[in-house]
Amino acid sequence: MPSRTTRALAIGCVVFACLGLSGCGLTPPPVPDAVSSSSPGNEAGNALPARTTEAVAPAGFTDYERAALRVRNVGCGQVSSGSGFAISDHVFVTNRHVIGGAALLQVSTYDGHDIEVAATGAVVIADLALVWTKEALPATIPLARENPGVGTNVTVVGFPLGGPLTTTHGKVLGYAPDPVGWSVLPMLVNDAPIEHGSSGSPVINDSGQLVGVAYAIDGSKYAVPVEILRQVLSNPSSYSRSAACDGAL
Repeated sequence: MPSRTTRALAIGCVVFACLGLSGCGLTPPPVPDAVSSSSPGNEAGNALPARTTEAVAPAGFTDYERAALRVRNVGCGQVSSGSGFAISDHVFVTNRHVIGGAALLQVSTYDGHDIEVAATGAVVIADLALVWTKEALPATIPLARENPGVGTNVTVVGFPLGGPLTTTHGKVLGYAPDPVGWSVLPMLVNDAPIEHGSSGSPVINDSGQLVGVAYAIDGSKYAVPVEILRQVLSNPSSYSRSAACDGAL
């Protein structure tokens, strides 16, 4: 569980008339082989930088912005919001604490299109979750083959405070123990501004590849490194459990 000075980023909800996702007994389908490794929040009181315009798609959004998803969780007596991102046509990644205790999940795309959820899987070894959708997602983010080095430029795309799509920038500062205490593996530390609702946001390198998944603030900003996500994707037993309201298993 988080300490008083460490918090998993606040989560939120987008609701569909779907399944009782927590404890519904669904077995997540296998992750498609299409997950690729090829190239293509902000602290309170700080202004968020404007959305980036590099490598802009015809619709005016980058591929990684089009892959970003707003995730809202209705359950445990409240509504909370977080973020996520697609890694294949029908699978996206978010945080375990984002889907924890969900009675209903709502998911929407960068342009406000609603996506219906088919199944969820909480990850055992870190604050990650996989979500399967009934319809195709608009874009995907390829996974980097290895964790980024110190000093690597990173971009974070998500929906802080449940608000509009926001893109911020920073650098990898290093690796440190998981401040939430859910993993024994080193976590990626960076300084890209994030805020409540940024949980599950993709952390992307300059090549447009995923290098981490944002999940916590403890002074510094923490992300689950891409090598841990790759480990999860290669081992279905790592994401077969549901999570409680606080994300605990």
